[in-house]
Amino acid sequence: MVRKITPEQTPLKFEGPPAGERPLYLYLDKERRFIIVSDNILTLFRHPEVDTPLEISPEGISFLLQSGVIPTPRTIFKNLFVLNIGDFAEVKAGKKGLEIFFGHEFLYPASRRNPEVIPDEKRLLELLAQAVLTRLQPGAPVYLFQSLGKDSNTIALALAEAGFKEVTCLTLSTGDRKDESEIAAKIARKLGFPHRKLPVPEKISKRHKDEIIFYFENIPLPCVDGVSLAYPLYATQLDFRGTNIIDGSGNDIYMGHVPRKIEYQRQKIYPHFLFLRLFAEKLPTGNAFQKLARTRTEMVGALGFSYRDARRIYPLAEPVFPFWQAEDRKRRGWDYFDLKADVWGPNFEFDLVMRKVRNFAAVYKAHLIMPWTDAEVAAYVASFPEKYLYDRKNFKNKLFLRQILKKYLGIDSDALGKYSYGFNAYLFLQKMSPEAEEEILKCSLWNPKGVKKVLDRLSILARQGNRMARKLWVRLYLLSAWYNYNRYIKR
Repeated sequence: MVRKITPEQTPLKFEGPPAGERPLYLYLDKERRFIIVSDNILTLFRHPEVDTPLEISPEGISFLLQSGVIPTPRTIFKNLFVLNIGDFAEVKAGKKGLEIFFGHEFLYPASRRNPEVIPDEKRLLELLAQAVLTRLQPGAPVYLFQSLGKDSNTIALALAEAGFKEVTCLTLSTGDRKDESEIAAKIARKLGFPHRKLPVPEKISKRHKDEIIFYFENIPLPCVDGVSLAYPLYATQLDFRGTNIIDGSGNDIYMGHVPRKIEYQRQKIYPHFLFLRLFAEKLPTGNAFQKLARTRTEMVGALGFSYRDARRIYPLAEPVFPFWQAEDRKRRGWDYFDLKADVWGPNFEFDLVMRKVRNFAAVYKAHLIMPWTDAEVAAYVASFPEKYLYDRKNFKNKLFLRQILKKYLGIDSDALGKYSYGFNAYLFLQKMSPEAEEEILKCSLWNPKGVKKVLDRLSILARQGNRMARKLWVRLYLLSAWYNYNRYIKR
């Protein structure tokens, strides 16, 4: 879908997808003469009236450096906006051309759940299977990215119950204690699906490096999730062009994104220390006050370089604290479970978790299916009483999925424990040294002296095992490589 909007057609209102399946992108002409709207970013980029390559937004870079995410409706490019779950845009004709007024509403508060609903496991599995089967490109291979998580395995179960066997399960194989592939393979075989491991290479060859560059050349938007580096590696093992890819992301906003117990406790305390924020911003990244002086909305997942270091790296950097402070005010008095779902789902899950697989599908011309973002699936699950979704006392999530997987597959999620995605981007990039570091230092987006000074300090801390330093080292690489190679950037 692509549409051109002119002043004569206004006023108009656009809304993001109710469950996040196809975010809506809006390109505003520099002279404000028209707006191009599309739910496919590559289609929008190819439109003859979209002035590609596009100009970088200093605000977007500022958010990625300091928060690791660009909150909607902003994007990394000037004059390009995105509407996700709960977002809306009102377009009007003004004296100086078209004007866009953005807003947001939380669509899935706990107060809207129906206490009379009794979840039906067969109904949910049927809806998930339908969300896949009605979207498949016929005749093309079908792959499911399967982890040990509840989301992907519930999709696999739904397809098996529907009698659909034409799917191959794929799991990252890290060869260490976080390796999920052996157990995932057993689950796949139990369901009657073939399974294939996708191992992380022990040595980085020229082919791997060339594929990574190809990936950065062609991704529509940047993603600072380090796991995104695993996807071009997958492309060296399988040809994904023209295939169907099924991914289990997208249900946290309506299923409840349960915080860790320590996070829940801290969000009650940390806002009392916001008076220290201006002091923290003037100190090096990782200072004692930086984590402490955070808003509740930032505690959902926003953390990065201090403003001082962001400006050293990128002199055009803007402070992001005022934005997060304003977001806190909008949600004053909110229950943290609601706040986390509303801030995480449309922003962090969208710009990190889902962005990496969307980029992958775009680069390798695969057909992406995210059944949890189906509007009917979301509406059904969102109606469940809270007791079927999460346990506030014990901070357990997705209770109904746990029950289904234990009943049908014998998977005890409590006994299994939490498996995080095992790809270690920092250690992988160290295999590419010194090229990875050179990628950062040669990036013309940064201030050469400033970025070297910050990177040298990060490197020391990272070698000592500092997790935040490693994460930010990777973030700098991902941004630098994207800027160095991407075809959509106006330099």
